[in-house]
Amino acid sequence: MAHPLHNAFGIVEDNTYQTGSQAKGGNEMTSQDDQYSMSQLPAKKRNLQDMCRQADQLFFHMLFHTQQGECAMSSVTTPSTINGVNVEQLGASISAIQGEPGLAKFQFRAKNTWINGGHNRTTIKECYGVGKEDTNRTEPFVLDADEPPVLLGEDQGANPVEFVLHALTACLTTSMVYHAAAQGIKIDSVESRLEGDLDLRGFLGLSKEVRPGYQNLRAHFTVKSDAPAEKLRELTKHSPVFDIVSNPVPVAISINMEGNN
Repeated sequence: MAHPLHNAFGIVEDNTYQTGSQAKGGNEMTSQDDQYSMSQLPAKKRNLQDMCRQADQLFFHMLFHTQQGECAMSSVTTPSTINGVNVEQLGASISAIQGEPGLAKFQFRAKNTWINGGHNRTTIKECYGVGKEDTNRTEPFVLDADEPPVLLGEDQGANPVEFVLHALTACLTTSMVYHAAAQGIKIDSVESRLEGDLDLRGFLGLSKEVRPGYQNLRAHFTVKSDAPAEKLRELTKHSPVFDIVSNPVPVAISINMEGNN
């Protein structure tokens, strides 16, 4: 049987239904009346949201809403979806990872093929996470990269450093929205604009004093929400891409030579 966290991430659609006391690491907080009603449910096609509606939702609220300075949400009035994020499934995911930290290990992958000049193409499909290979995608995402004519390209796509801007702003936005949902903060709209300063002397090897990559990055957000700006800015700091561009990441490069005919 698939691990419960697979359902929380939407990976598995068909699981055997279990009550909290039957599931691995389950919680026995369910009342007798709830246990009776659960026993009448079919054994198939039950997701983790149903299974953990009581125990994991309570854990979720305790985890996110009892820290100093945070506002706790009532388990009676809390909506199941905030900012388009299913907070019950998010809480169930957190609970499962708390009990089995290895489930948090993910590996994302990309394949790239050079086409011509500055034009190359990346495909992204399978990844590993929640203790298994995720093969839900039937078709890969295709991302073309090129350079503008001023950099000797043909503009077949954004250039790689522009993709960094996309990755950063997308990840900052997602982090803000997800963590806001976890804390019961409603966000009505988010728009952002990013700028990156780069000196080509580093890329061209004309100066050892100039780094090849961005020298500075600036993200400007316009957000409609009742939460204060400082709080929302704090939430963006959970962004994995923010961490990637802010701290050194070991990169190993290997090259396999193919014989020429």
